[in-house]
Amino acid sequence: MKIPRLFAALPLLLAGFWAALPAAENVTTPEKLFPQLDVILKHAVGQSPRMISRAIDLEMADEARVGARAGLLPSVGGYFNYSKAQDDRADLKSSTRVTKASYNFSLNQPIFYWGERRNNDKMGEIRRVMATGQFREGYRLFALEVRAQYLRLVVDKLLTVRSARYREYTANQAKQGEDRLAKKVISEAQIFALRMDAERAQIGAERYVFDYENSKVAFARLTGTAILKDEEIPDSIPPVEPQMDRIQALLAGFLAQKDPITIDAVNFRQQLDLERLNLANQKTRLKPKFNLTIGASQDEQTYSLNVAQKYQVRSYFAGVSGNWTIFDGFSAGAGKRTSLARIRQLETDYRGLTERLAQQAQSQARLIEFDTRYNSINDRLVTSAEGNLNLKKQEFQRGVASEDAVTTAQMGLYEAQLNAYVSRSEYYTQLGEFLGTVVEDPVLANLSGK
Repeated sequence: MKIPRLFAALPLLLAGFWAALPAAENVTTPEKLFPQLDVILKHAVGQSPRMISRAIDLEMADEARVGARAGLLPSVGGYFNYSKAQDDRADLKSSTRVTKASYNFSLNQPIFYWGERRNNDKMGEIRRVMATGQFREGYRLFALEVRAQYLRLVVDKLLTVRSARYREYTANQAKQGEDRLAKKVISEAQIFALRMDAERAQIGAERYVFDYENSKVAFARLTGTAILKDEEIPDSIPPVEPQMDRIQALLAGFLAQKDPITIDAVNFRQQLDLERLNLANQKTRLKPKFNLTIGASQDEQTYSLNVAQKYQVRSYFAGVSGNWTIFDGFSAGAGKRTSLARIRQLETDYRGLTERLAQQAQSQARLIEFDTRYNSINDRLVTSAEGNLNLKKQEFQRGVASEDAVTTAQMGLYEAQLNAYVSRSEYYTQLGEFLGTVVEDPVLANLSGK
């Protein structure tokens, strides 16, 4: 299996496929916020286990293309036989030792098949292009998952920080409670609640660390990279910048297309082409087919009434051979009708697909708008929590507020940041889905060598 060779050829193989499609260069995606993620996405084309598997599918499709083309090329074959024998001649009442050598080698070249062989060649090329499109779509879906998991790592990192801080807070509260219990200031019932809070916080902190480490391992397995260190994972997800005008421009361009260029739509049109070629082949099943044949043979033959009197004959031949199926039990007619029905079915399904894609793109753009508004609210809540924390710190320095008040404000800020990061992550996931629908995801440029 020539995987390194295949990856080296991928840019050339994919460069011309949908090359006219503009990328949404002005739309902010996660890899533009985090350069390390951009590097991971580019390297994942050749090192991710999932993409290696898809590349093998692409290589098999390319080899199947060679097989489809073989019907246009000549075929060469034959046989050779060499033996020594002892013949008992009844007419001569004696035995003779003889050496026999026979062979037949021929070349057959299809010369007239009513376009059937060329149609098969075209069908092989269409299937190869469809496999290339599936590879691109597979990489786009893979990139969506990588983006989502990378942003999830940022959220998980903050969760571990918050849980550790909360564990320290509850442990301190429990310690103070134990001191107050020793002085008979609080009851056993009150200290029980503090102990339970501290124990739950300890378990929660350990669980978040466990989940965080597992997430890093899963991300490394997905992308085929080394496990990221804590310092390599960003501490925050930047606020979402307003870009609805760009989203609306992409949506308008997509809706203006007569024939969508999504992978599903393109595959439907290619399936239609395949079925039309198949219909053309069905129409030739009961027509005569012709081959050009040339070759050479050697065998033994007799030219007298005495069949034992044989001579070695060497023959060189060339000519045209034909075969003609006159009646096949109405199979050809059934095949034509099936192909016609399949074409009508695909045309009907294609119209439904184009309508669904238009509605899907509009719905996704609307959801992006909702996410943008939610992000705006969460951003203001983060700003408010930051202001409250600064105020409590100032009050603590003046002796007006307690340390517990500062810790509570800090926990409130963590909560607001978590909500904001989750909201921003969901926004970028929805944005990636939309860019995939309108075939404008910039990540596909990683496959074209751009």
